[in-house]
Amino acid sequence: MKTTWNKLLTLVRGLRARAAALGLCAAAVKDYVRRRWQWLCSLVAPPPRPFRVLSLGGGLDSFALLLLALQRGEHIDLVVFADVRDPAGEDPGEWPGTYQHLREVVMPLCQREGIPFVWLDSSLVPLRPSREYPEGHRSLFAYYQTKGMMFGRISRVCTMAAKVDRIKTYVRAQRPAGAPVEMWVGFEAGEESRAQRDPHAAGQDKSWVTRFPLIEAGLCRCACEALVRTAGYPVPRKSACVFCPFATRGDFQRLAQVQPETFAAVVALEEAARPTRRGIKLRFLGELPLAQAIEAPYRPRAQPCDVCGAPVRARKEVGCGFQS
Repeated sequence: MKTTWNKLLTLVRGLRARAAALGLCAAAVKDYVRRRWQWLCSLVAPPPRPFRVLSLGGGLDSFALLLLALQRGEHIDLVVFADVRDPAGEDPGEWPGTYQHLREVVMPLCQREGIPFVWLDSSLVPLRPSREYPEGHRSLFAYYQTKGMMFGRISRVCTMAAKVDRIKTYVRAQRPAGAPVEMWVGFEAGEESRAQRDPHAAGQDKSWVTRFPLIEAGLCRCACEALVRTAGYPVPRKSACVFCPFATRGDFQRLAQVQPETFAAVVALEEAARPTRRGIKLRFLGELPLAQAIEAPYRPRAQPCDVCGAPVRARKEVGCGFQS
């Protein structure tokens, strides 16, 4: 070590002498030495540890992912939940059971394990800011109301605008300088095609990599449910907004029963939505208005799991623990 230091001093003295001969100032020499030293250190220094973030949707899969990480002793730097509601909780958002599960199960668990948990609402990261609305919108529901529109199943703009983009904005601001982001997402086995559509899944961008540990471990929805039950926790329902375009007739029937005021707001949202450019009036359930569509009886079909063959569709729609 002493020999290396002496060599460095000799190099610096030589640079000073050469700089003096060339008429360079001492500040320029120091800056050059500093940059060369940083370059040499980068060759031998280990790469920075990834900033590992678990994106929590509030449903079964992401909760199973959190339990899987804890069972394996994996280090998680941050758990973040992006809420589509307004900070005051006045507008419709996720199902009430999802918020109950977060407050009564997930947050206490993260606190016990020493994992930072962030409840990301529009006060932290605005929702869909634009030139017309530079401060964004207070909630996803308010955004729909302002625009007088509904989004169908194909665009999934609600997921991108209200969750993915806002989580990325927050994480980029929180990660340590120079540290790459390793985002954990709770896609289950059988959703490989969905995972492949993630722009960061291929690993080409070294500053941000998305991983799907449930798929890596081969855990389907049935296995996730078993994991949660074995750990002694109630199984949460699938996370979704109460005005989700993927909601079933059974979901809306239950919403009308347990939260009639919220259901009325969703009905009003559907009626106020403008037709598409092709003149199509989008509705939640086919061609009938929502208030009429829920009058038909509904029986969930128990379709087999694509991975293990167990019937899971009924449980996926209704939920097992925190249902409403």
